[in-house]
Formats: sequence, C-alpha cells, structure tokens
Amino acid sequence: LHMSEKEIVQERLQEKQRMVNASKHMTRLFIITSSLIFITLLLVWILMNLPELIIPTIYDVATWFILVSSGLIVMSQIKIQEDEIEKAFRFTGLGILFGLLFSVMQVIGWDELLQSNSSFRNILFPFSLIHFIHVSIGLFLLVSVFRKIREYRVHSKSRQYAYNVFLFWHFLGAVWLIFIILG
Repeated sequence: LHMSEKEIVQERLQEKQRMVNASKHMTRLFIITSSLIFITLLLVWILMNLPELIIPTIYDVATWFILVSSGLIVMSQIKIQEDEIEKAFRFTGLGILFGLLFSVMQVIGWDELLQSNSSFRNILFPFSLIHFIHVSIGLFLLVSVFRKIREYRVHSKSRQYAYNVFLFWHFLGAVWLIFIILG
C-alpha cells in the first residue's frame, strides 16, 4: 500500500491535532488533580474551626510578585499571538524572574510558619510546601517555554505547549490568591 503525498500530509496533520488535544487534556487533568489537593487542605482548615489565621507578612509582598509574574506571562501570550517573538521572550523572562522572587519569599515565610506555636501551622506549612513544589515545576516549565521562544519554536501557529504552561502558571497564582484572601 502506497500513500499519496496528500494522504501522508493529512495523516501527519491529524496526528499533530491528536497530540495538541492530548496536551490540552493532560494540562487540565494536572490542574484538576492539583486543585483537589489544595481543596482538601482548605477543607481541613475550615473544618478545624481554627482561630484567626496569621499568615506570614512576607506572603503579602509575595502575592504582588506572583501577580506581576502572571501579568507578564499574559503579555507574553499576547505577543506570541501577534508573532512579536522578541517581546514575548522578554516578557517570559521577566515573568520567570518575578516567579523566582515569589518562590524565595515563600520559602522565607516558612521560618515564621515553623516558629509559630499555633495549630494552624500544621495546615499552612504543608499547603505552602505543596504550593512551592508546584511553583518549582511551573518555573521549570516556564524556562522550557523561554528556551522554545528563543529558538522561535513558539509563535502564533505553534503555541499550544506554551499556552498550557501559562495556564498552569495562572492556576498557581489563583491558588495563592485564594490562600491569601481566605487567610
């Protein structure tokens, strides 16, 4: 059986679309499972009827860094859509920098959490640790997007991987905001 060039191209395009769809589904599945972890910790916290929560003060500052990081990533998404790859590269790099600063502040806050004698430490520290692990994964993925942008492998016609990573990054920012708002 010999396939014509047209049939080969159509088969490759269909395979590429299947890979894009699988990538979208995997990202959503990862976000859903991560959400379940955070929701479980949140429910335990609520059900324990703890006194007023004292969140480390550095976490208020860290919140601004994750918001700025997410804003920069949104700008990168816009620039990718517009095929302004150099600008997308810069926005992604700055987003990574603010994400790293956020991570450092999150770890600094652990000292205050661990020195606390209150029972809510048993919920807040695991929450912060699990979030930090997810942020580390997110930063690793952002760096991979950063490299792909630099190599011009991310652009308006090839952006799904980057958008999946960006979606995950925004999810992490949203989880952090919920944590801070409820605290």
